[in-house]
Amino acid sequence: MTISTPQSSEALPWQGNSWLAHKFPHSDKTVKIRRILLLTGVSCILLGVFWTSCYTYLRRPELAAIYVVLTLIGIGAIICSRRYKYRVLVGIAHAIMLMVVLISAIDVPLNGVSRSAYVYFLPLAAGAIFVFGQGNFYMGTLFPILCLVWFVMFGVGAAGFTESAFAPPEVVRFLGGIANFSIASLLMACVLVIYRNDMNARISLARELVHAITDRQLLVLYQPQVGMDGKPTGAEALVRWQHPSRGLLSPDQFIPLAEESFLIRELGLEVLRQACELLSKWAEDPVLATKIVAVNVSPVQLQDAGFVSSVRQVLASTGANPARLELELTESALCMDVDQVREKMQALQANGVRWALDDFGTGFSSLAVLQSLPVQKLKIDRQFVKSAAESESAKLLLAKIIEIADVMGMMAIAEGIETRQQRDMLAQFGCREFQGFLYGRPQPVAALESMMRATAR
Repeated sequence: MTISTPQSSEALPWQGNSWLAHKFPHSDKTVKIRRILLLTGVSCILLGVFWTSCYTYLRRPELAAIYVVLTLIGIGAIICSRRYKYRVLVGIAHAIMLMVVLISAIDVPLNGVSRSAYVYFLPLAAGAIFVFGQGNFYMGTLFPILCLVWFVMFGVGAAGFTESAFAPPEVVRFLGGIANFSIASLLMACVLVIYRNDMNARISLARELVHAITDRQLLVLYQPQVGMDGKPTGAEALVRWQHPSRGLLSPDQFIPLAEESFLIRELGLEVLRQACELLSKWAEDPVLATKIVAVNVSPVQLQDAGFVSSVRQVLASTGANPARLELELTESALCMDVDQVREKMQALQANGVRWALDDFGTGFSSLAVLQSLPVQKLKIDRQFVKSAAESESAKLLLAKIIEIADVMGMMAIAEGIETRQQRDMLAQFGCREFQGFLYGRPQPVAALESMMRATAR
């Protein structure tokens, strides 16, 4: 299940200090990534400063200049460890790889002294696998393979710059070889220790998540969705984990783990069950009986052969009205077997369940595929809403998305509405439902019901 994350790190009044303990970045792995970046930065700076000093003393400015660049890369890595962005992270990884290639090309085996700088490709590859492995095929797989190719090429070959202008003094190369093998081994050991600790922590958290699902530690909050008149038409169910010792955990701290460990099926059913219990309760209240509850469905859940029967069983056991339940799937789900996805969607639609496509525009689905699916609602990703205020082309694109939804007979709902200006712009384009902090943050059932009753008067 892909559960939406909070749109802000600002604490909610009812959440207390536990929320403040999990400001960006939320993921525990992020802390370990920062440690690797810090370790990388310190290593680059120490190596850069040391060799810059050595070559400056030996009056080899052309070699000293190379290590000045390495020092600057190290400073960048340390800055990135404090508050990194993905593109900067990728840039630093490539910069380090290019520096190791250049230094290895200069560090040719001469006079019985073997090449040594190439050994840094190993910790670089291991670090890339750890940092990028689960989220990016190129950086998590191809980049490490490229590092290993360079490692083999420089390890067994003698190619490089053989001109005397680039050849370091023999004694320097000998001492440098000892230092390079020692430091690279230490870096590799540090990365492996961090990786081992991360794996142990993830295994432990997965065990705790099993208990969280069975012991009902999962807390479902609801963010209101409103119509053109400003009155709530329903709400989206958003899950949090009320951990007994770590406090309130945000979705990105456990949802990816749940998908990897295949606990997402049980987790998703627990969220669905709580949402359906709420619908069953609302059915007895004239003010709330017509409201819709949206529940996210992940591609992993859709791949489960028993998905349809599980949803039907939850509906039957809770007595919820299927027509009040809306299942949201992301565009990534359409990258699977589309015929299988369509079959499951149609099977539940036959029971009255509604379908919505979440984060529209961020995936790779075609309009032809979308038109063939029983989707009643198109959810516009908050990034489009944010970009529309910054550029005219983004605003035109947003208008076209809403127009496409209308042409295809779907209702458009925009996420991430934070200002009245955004709401008015979208309404002018034809958007009929809205969701965002302007109307309410994810909140407990009691707060949501109070809001719905107040606006119904």
